[in-house]
Amino acid sequence: MFRKKLDNKGQGSAELILIIGGLIIIVLLVGSYISQITDQTQNQIADLIKQERDFLINKI
Repeated sequence: MFRKKLDNKGQGSAELILIIGGLIIIVLLVGSYISQITDQTQNQIADLIKQERDFLINKI
């Protein structure tokens, strides 16, 4: 009977570790996705500013 009680506690801890690990993985994936979107947006804005600068320089 004592062993069964220890197994239940171990199972609960293992499930908690798996849940927390899964949440950490989800947070890392979402962070990576947001980082890629931010990087793409930053590059597009930089390209747009460069094009507009070149346009204004050529207009002058």
